[in-house]
Amino acid sequence: MRPPLVAVILACAVVFVACSGTDTGSTEPTTVTPTPTIDFAAEARRLVGGAVFSAEDLPGFDPLGADDLQSQVGLSDDCDIFDSGVVFPAAVATADSGAYVGTIDDQLLNLAGVYRSADDASAALARTRDLRVRCEDEFKDAVERVARDFLDSLGIDLGLFSTIDIAVTDYDPTAVGDEIVGYRMHVSVNLILTSQQYNLDAVVARKGRVAGALIYGRFGQPDDSVEAELLGLMEGKLSAVNVSLPE
Repeated sequence: MRPPLVAVILACAVVFVACSGTDTGSTEPTTVTPTPTIDFAAEARRLVGGAVFSAEDLPGFDPLGADDLQSQVGLSDDCDIFDSGVVFPAAVATADSGAYVGTIDDQLLNLAGVYRSADDASAALARTRDLRVRCEDEFKDAVERVARDFLDSLGIDLGLFSTIDIAVTDYDPTAVGDEIVGYRMHVSVNLILTSQQYNLDAVVARKGRVAGALIYGRFGQPDDSVEAELLGLMEGKLSAVNVSLPE
């Protein structure tokens, strides 16, 4: 009878031979190629320009020079809603379209911000309400100055019985993207015999990890059809950048 230790050694030898087969040649080690790391911030900076309007996107609109609404209003650095860094302060990358003017003197500006996650982009929309509350008085004062300067340039004196009324309200824009919020600044200049209205809409929408803002102003009543078309265009550009971003 074999001693127990010998039996164990023989059993292990049998298992080893069965597992190793008859090939006694050497095997080359397998080389694993590491997956290259993609720089998300660099990609975001490269792609973000595609999230805002270009001249080719806006037939009927012309680029504005230095004398645009942004320069006329003159907001402080903390409240400048025409600055993509103010509207999207925590974004990885931002871009703006520059200002454009249409055939009926309506003006627009388009901003965008890229975030690392959809939650971060969603938080950007929530922060717009804080911006509105914090800066509402400054918005009203700035727009009133613009209205008075505009009337002075036309030789119109407001006089004792004329007023400028300004209100900032929430409103529901045409729904696009995954989330959307809208604000409207309504200006009514009331003269003795007539009145003039100006409306400035600020709409912020999100598509995935990309957020965009449309700032659209015009004299007279708001044209919802024009704004809806612009919002649809903005959604398409936000979506295209979102799907191109690395994970």
